[in-house]
Amino acid sequence: MDKDNAIIVLGAGVMGLSTTLSLIENGYTNIKLFDKRDYLIKGYEYLKGCDSPSSDINKIFRSSYGEEVHYQQMSTLSLQKFLEWNKEIKETNWEGGEPIYYNTGNIHLTDKKELPNFERLTLQNMPENSICVSDPDAIEKAVSKGLHEKSVDPFEMKKNGHHLQGLLDTTGGMILADKSCRWVLQKCLSKGGDNLKTYFGKEGEFTKLLTENDNKCIGIKTIDGKSHYCDNLVVCVGPWSSEIIPEMGEKLEATGGSVCLFKVDDPYIKEKYAMDKFPTWTYKVRDGAIGGLYGFPCTNGYIKVGYRGLKWINPTNGINSKVKTKWSPDNIETNIPLFAMKQIKNFVRIHMPELTKITMTRLCWYSDSEDNDYLISYCPYYKDNSVFVMGGDSGHAFMMLGSIGDVAVDIINSTGDKLFRDLFSWNRVRDKLNVINSGIDDPRCLKNTIMASDKDWTIGSTPKL
Repeated sequence: MDKDNAIIVLGAGVMGLSTTLSLIENGYTNIKLFDKRDYLIKGYEYLKGCDSPSSDINKIFRSSYGEEVHYQQMSTLSLQKFLEWNKEIKETNWEGGEPIYYNTGNIHLTDKKELPNFERLTLQNMPENSICVSDPDAIEKAVSKGLHEKSVDPFEMKKNGHHLQGLLDTTGGMILADKSCRWVLQKCLSKGGDNLKTYFGKEGEFTKLLTENDNKCIGIKTIDGKSHYCDNLVVCVGPWSSEIIPEMGEKLEATGGSVCLFKVDDPYIKEKYAMDKFPTWTYKVRDGAIGGLYGFPCTNGYIKVGYRGLKWINPTNGINSKVKTKWSPDNIETNIPLFAMKQIKNFVRIHMPELTKITMTRLCWYSDSEDNDYLISYCPYYKDNSVFVMGGDSGHAFMMLGSIGDVAVDIINSTGDKLFRDLFSWNRVRDKLNVINSGIDDPRCLKNTIMASDKDWTIGSTPKL
């Protein structure tokens, strides 16, 4: 890709922002960034109508990746960038100077007696930055890394007679998602100058791909009727991928994870789950339907608990799975599946008894690949490398905000690590770890799923057997 090529980046979430910043830093001089959400006004805030996966109050940061040391390396590079940004934000007092990355640890909890294979391999591959929480000196090790002692047993499982086993990633913690996106967007604008133009809201809402000469992409059309031309289109729209580039449905499927938010007013609860002490956590996250839980410390007055043991799909009018959020034009139902809510409630009832009432729910959409590896590649259906696609986050992209753009620009130019070019390519045959494109017969189909209602939002007491 020539440095003066006209480039359109479609999508200003984590992948689009990171790639735009990397393009600017690598000397590209003609970039246009599009998104249907007016992020400059709404600031990536979900409650203001921003429904992208990146528009959230918080995300997990981790470097723990089992045997996948390439992702561990990407995460480590991203961590270095987050630390730089924290320093810059403090020095400039940007939005009050508070950090966007909180290093409070990320703990992987399990009900198994021994460490599962993923955690065991993580312990082998990052021994300096991981701790088995059942070790007798686990608290001492965590404190020596600058973490609070709560990071080892955040739910006081030992004290309450529950089994404690798992792994603590000492590099892990929490990212303030919406604030991080605002920060990187303003870096794009300040560094890009006249080389970057943004089109947000109605002027940035995609309606049609413009092609010529046997499917060479020459630009996009937006909802205001205007045509925007380019030499190269970079598509970073996450779970909307197959709605924009239909061929991406071969490789990716939009899946909805389930999230509950608890409004916290009690000072005791806020202190117990304080975001400068309490870790991010997962519980039985790789154990299928009866597991797959994760959560966060109290952030901006909310505690968020999510479930991804099953992720839901919405096949609609030829689209393998169409995103449906609170802010979708045709959406009426705003609750999550009842099964997912029950899994969250069961955990909260036992381990977070201070939380008695769910305040709000959300379907948070992922872009799932068959093997959980990213898709970062030229799309072979469009001539002359005119369409470059990014997706397949499978729930682990935000932590790469500081590095994934550099990987993408390397792949665009066939430079950098060949492992990433091959691993994230369109043509690689992928292991079938996830089932995609099963249509309405898939048991995860929202149309066949019992949804929770507001009356289900009360947690209730633990039943006595």
